[in-house]
Amino acid sequence: MKKYFLGFLFLIVIYSTNAQNPKTSITNAAMSLEMYETDPSKFQELQKAKDDIDYAAGHEKTEIDPRVWRYRGKIYNKIAFNAKLKAENKNASLIALESFIKSWDLEIAKLEEKAKGPSKIPAKIDFRTGFEDACRALYNSGADAYNQQDYELSYNCFTGILKIKPLTAKGLEKKPVNLVTASKIDMEQEAARLGGMSAIQLGNPKDAELLLMPLLDNKKITDDLIPTTYSMLANAYQKSGNNTKASQILAKARKLYPTNQSLLIAEINIALAEGRLSEIEGKLKQAVEGDRGNVELHFVLGNVYDELFRAKIENDDPSANDFFNKAVDWYSKAKDIDKKHFNSAYSLGAIHVNYSNSFAKKMNNITDMKDPKFKEYENKYFELLDFGLVHLLYAEEIKPNDIGVAIALKEVYGRKNDESNYLKYKNKVLEIQNNRN
Repeated sequence: MKKYFLGFLFLIVIYSTNAQNPKTSITNAAMSLEMYETDPSKFQELQKAKDDIDYAAGHEKTEIDPRVWRYRGKIYNKIAFNAKLKAENKNASLIALESFIKSWDLEIAKLEEKAKGPSKIPAKIDFRTGFEDACRALYNSGADAYNQQDYELSYNCFTGILKIKPLTAKGLEKKPVNLVTASKIDMEQEAARLGGMSAIQLGNPKDAELLLMPLLDNKKITDDLIPTTYSMLANAYQKSGNNTKASQILAKARKLYPTNQSLLIAEINIALAEGRLSEIEGKLKQAVEGDRGNVELHFVLGNVYDELFRAKIENDDPSANDFFNKAVDWYSKAKDIDKKHFNSAYSLGAIHVNYSNSFAKKMNNITDMKDPKFKEYENKYFELLDFGLVHLLYAEEIKPNDIGVAIALKEVYGRKNDESNYLKYKNKVLEIQNNRN
């Protein structure tokens, strides 16, 4: 028993000695990393490297050694690109970046003590490669997080990318870090855009504006995304209660894109919230008066009111009928300007069919079929379907093989219990689909 007890003490002493030797941990981490790089199937070696380097980074004897943090950055970069370990360490790319930044700062501090500038920083290749790998890892992790609606992680990843060039500009000025992918994606620029979108989702419009406005002002975002980005930023400010800022952004955007639907909807939503709808309508009508022959402007205004109508009807809001009438009015004006304007004809058909749904819903809520209200709703239901049918048939004349029109006509004839025409358009839908394949 006495020998056993002494042996037990001996094991503890040996273990404690190893545990208190952080320099050995650095060596072990480097060896494990090399083994993993030689054979990536040995992911256990990467896990060992992580455990050893984390220990060294947290130990008072080695926590100020820049080499420790560079190794830690390398190891976490590898983790970020290993599917199995990344799942267990979703912040791996952020830890890699933080580690390289820590190593960089420690090296710069050493140089300052010797009155030397950043251009004399050692291990330039390690830093350049490390930061470039970290950027790719952050970009991938940020995109994954955004798609999974983990906006806090995506924001941190994308804004992390934006720290790299400002930090390393002087030290690596002769050969800067390259943050452009082989397919010519500027990860720094995209990080600003996606970081801004993440900030919007988090309800932080000020942070979003700091990231997005330079891109918008310099048209560093593709043309088709610029109006939507403006409207999303404005909506974020509106949700935060700052309608003044939201209106300023929209006013700026609308000068550039006067007929853009998303901007018009955003502007009208603010006007509705502030009780200024008549004011905004006045401005919109002035815009139309200035370009009476612009069929697209008339159509877009109809579409704006159509969007508002759908939102109201979904919530059984009594004002839905007003927006319905406004949408129909603007669509009709667009159609008058251009008799062959397909979108106006189709939209006139669709909005009538959509409105009929609300009366079908009311009919379904009545249990007594003899209730006078049932007949009233039924008459309105079929009246709207008939109006919709007229416009959809006209749209079909403009584009005989449009599948959207064919599907809508099949739906309307089905509701009207017109089996012959229902089967006609059912077959037409199949024919159009087959011709596309």
